[in-house]
Amino acid sequence: MTDHPFSVPRYEPQAGPADLLVTQYRDAGYPAAQQLVQGDYASNAALQQALAARLELARCGLRLELRGDEAFIWPLQALAQAAGLQGDEILLSRLPGSRRVFCVHCAQCQPASAAESLTCAHCGVHLEVRRHFSQRLGAYLGVCADADLPYADLPNGEPRP
Repeated sequence: MTDHPFSVPRYEPQAGPADLLVTQYRDAGYPAAQQLVQGDYASNAALQQALAARLELARCGLRLELRGDEAFIWPLQALAQAAGLQGDEILLSRLPGSRRVFCVHCAQCQPASAAESLTCAHCGVHLEVRRHFSQRLGAYLGVCADADLPYADLPNGEPRP
């Protein structure tokens, strides 16, 4: 039996540089012309638009590297696949940081830490984060931590919203 669930992505080191790097943080090893950096854009939406524009002009065989935390790389991976890139043309380099969690109760994704539980920011249900990852959603599965008490009491005794 493996300790690594089949659905949880593995981030293996890649050989050789990519043709285009999209990263949360600037990498001095890449020329600016081949690098899109989150900090250079007003929002993630603006970065995604810039990546989509670059991918429209890309030739077959482009190697794209997405480098950042899971909350950053997986929406970009979905965008790249929607633009026609195949899985082996997209290199994922995970950095420590936040991840996305999908709440099965309200069907919303939210950024989260690596903690094993959290309270859904959308519906208020106390979630246990499972070791199941949906590549389609780019998120881990969050389910009610206690079905008998989905809105577990706050520390001051008040019920959750």
